[in-house]
Amino acid sequence: MRELDLSVYFDPCPFLETDSFYRDRTLRLGRVVEKYTVREHFPSAEGADVVLIGLSESRGVQESREYVCNGADNIRKDLYNLYPPQGMGKVVDLGNFRCGKNLEDTYYALDEVISYFLPKDTVVLLLGGSQDLTYGVYRAYARLRRMANFLSVDARLNIAENMTADENPQTAPLTHNTFMSRIAVEPDNYLFNYINIGYQTYLVDPEARSLMSKLNFDSCRLGAIRDDIQETEPYVRGADCLSFDLCAVKRSESPANPWARPTGLNAEQACQIFRYAGMSRNLQVAGVFEYYPMLDREGQSAELASQMIWCFLDAMQYRMDDHPLTGENVEFKEYIVPLENTGRELVFYKCKQTDRWWMALPCTEDQKKQYGRHCFLPCGYSDYQTALRNEIPARWWGALGRIRI
Repeated sequence: MRELDLSVYFDPCPFLETDSFYRDRTLRLGRVVEKYTVREHFPSAEGADVVLIGLSESRGVQESREYVCNGADNIRKDLYNLYPPQGMGKVVDLGNFRCGKNLEDTYYALDEVISYFLPKDTVVLLLGGSQDLTYGVYRAYARLRRMANFLSVDARLNIAENMTADENPQTAPLTHNTFMSRIAVEPDNYLFNYINIGYQTYLVDPEARSLMSKLNFDSCRLGAIRDDIQETEPYVRGADCLSFDLCAVKRSESPANPWARPTGLNAEQACQIFRYAGMSRNLQVAGVFEYYPMLDREGQSAELASQMIWCFLDAMQYRMDDHPLTGENVEFKEYIVPLENTGRELVFYKCKQTDRWWMALPCTEDQKKQYGRHCFLPCGYSDYQTALRNEIPARWWGALGRIRI
């Protein structure tokens, strides 16, 4: 394991650790988290289950320089006044990440820090900053040659957005609206799947939706999940990184994003997605991006972001490896569904301990060696019901298109 002096990448949280910071003298979350503050030395992340990183990099927001995502401390102030979840492991707050001389320097530095924690199985939670910082997270997976699934919760798709047909994504400026375009065309690409949850069709260029389909990426529009947020669970379970843009939440419930709309996810749905993320054994990086404190009425968005992080921390105690390929001390029930007039059959696995479903993809032995866990697709009971109607679930077709030699 390579050594890295983490302290050079961080500044301490500016607020003082005084009794006046907390609402009362009870055991608040902030009293059990090891923190880097102006009164405390840089903490050791050794053995940490979770590390928190505050971000303020906003140069990827090119629409207006007046918008600065420097609100990590606002989120902390509410988060640390909540009561700690039962069974919470070691949580370390490393402080606020220093911005580089230029934007590319920030991406590279974030890549360095994330790639330090990934082999340690330490979960990294990112607070604040613009969503293009997800690119720095992707570079960490690529550095370690890890095939990964990236999930974005966003009202837009962030792929081919605001780009003309003759622009090259590799050379075009990387912004908070185009970062997935850069990731998708990276040489020696380690992106297995990109998933968008919550996009709103009238905000998305039809060319972007067409490109998502051509690349066999998954997307789930807002209307499809509005009535049943459980439909998002398989997508979240299969993700390695969750990138949440607060513009996905309706403006009335989270005002601190200039691109939030009257329509969007509600606060409870946003928290539920983070609860699913906390329960996922695969997910190791999650970020709440695009929080603009100058727009936050009465700290409403900061309170929502803090509750999302709390739900993640609370759900981590229920993490279990129930993947059919790697799960230990778990049992599965196998369901084989023959499809009439196709010669195909779909194989489903249901974990008896967690009641979660998986679909097996028809992979060769070489494909199983190359793609590993990706040869089994997280799914829901609704996909099994679709197969019983002699229909192939849409997510199965997309996954099959991503498997190649």
